[in-house]
Amino acid sequence: MKYFTKKRIFAAVFLLGVFSFSAVNIYNNRFTLLKQVEKYEKEPQKIPEKLEKVMEDDIYGKTEFVETYGFTQKALGKDEFNDFEYVKDKKGFLHYSAFYRDEQKNIFECALRVKKLQNYVEKYGTKVLFVMAPAKYNRQYTEFAMGTPVNDPSEDTYEMLVYLNRLGVPCINLAENIPNSEIPYEQAFFKTDHHWTVPAAFDATKIIVNDLNDRYGANLDPTGYYLSDGAYTKKEYKNQMLGSMGRDTGIIYSGREDFTAYLPNFSGHYKRTYVMDGEETLEGTYTDALLDPTVLEPTLNLYEDSPYSLYIKQVTNLEHIENLDNTDGPSVLMVRDSFFGPVISFMAPMCSKIDAIWSMEKMDDINVGEYIKGQYEKGEKYDYLIVEYYPHNLEEDAFKFFRGDHENEN
Repeated sequence: MKYFTKKRIFAAVFLLGVFSFSAVNIYNNRFTLLKQVEKYEKEPQKIPEKLEKVMEDDIYGKTEFVETYGFTQKALGKDEFNDFEYVKDKKGFLHYSAFYRDEQKNIFECALRVKKLQNYVEKYGTKVLFVMAPAKYNRQYTEFAMGTPVNDPSEDTYEMLVYLNRLGVPCINLAENIPNSEIPYEQAFFKTDHHWTVPAAFDATKIIVNDLNDRYGANLDPTGYYLSDGAYTKKEYKNQMLGSMGRDTGIIYSGREDFTAYLPNFSGHYKRTYVMDGEETLEGTYTDALLDPTVLEPTLNLYEDSPYSLYIKQVTNLEHIENLDNTDGPSVLMVRDSFFGPVISFMAPMCSKIDAIWSMEKMDDINVGEYIKGQYEKGEKYDYLIVEYYPHNLEEDAFKFFRGDHENEN
């Protein structure tokens, strides 16, 4: 009897602790939870999923839990984290891990949708360019302990580029140019994040602009000023960067790193409207409209925000940027992921207009295919369409446009 009594007491205490913590967590997130209920009141089937995500993402004491776990992993000298969610190379860079491919990706279907998109916009005189961003893992520059199961997306990358080439879609593979002699690997990628650095994004902008000029005669940046070192001031912020991987593993495990920003030496006049949990419009100088300097402040909570969101908040569902000082410049439409946040900002001074759509399906505000068709049917003209993807995003869920048997279907 004493044995079962002890079990019952333990179960009662344990359940009391669980329910008490859940109550504290709900109270701590009560305003966010109410906002989610209000936002999806017309789609009640989505409410449980959204509430669950809030409870997981904003769990009470999450930072302390992460740092405690990260401390134990570092104390044990482990180069893998959370059952191989991430792995660390010999230079301290975090990477995605994978033991095997758990699904067969239909890369050709992804390429085919890009081709259908090209066929659609070219009817309106729009020139197309596909841009493949470089993956952080590169066997030429990264070294791991023997047997470390790193996630290498190079096979998907090359397969995608081969299909696009066969389908006649012009492409740039930025992995062929980044890293390079001026921007070595250690300066091209963050240790604690999967994104490239701002210097690498600026170098990528040069490559893209030069390609558009050479291939299509785009005449972007005819004076060469906006792609020169004189257009921006390079400023370094010590220990100011903690990327998404670092937030998952903790500062103790991953460490902070420096962040290099390119701040404009010009002002300009821009109007920017973006959609992300509602619509907001900003107007003013380059800094006022396109940058968020608050993420560079030393008081920034690195677990809540990142300096990488300095440029147009990194990624939003929809961006509409007008350069009111360059109304005769080319207009550009982009289908992109978060890698292109800085690139869009660097290209804005050279263009009259940039519209950018987030390619991932997390959008509730916009359908990529419908938006593109709607813009053209309204008479909106784009001189160029840039489609950009990060290698780990090469899957059908990220290409949710022109999915039917005919070009005009979504």
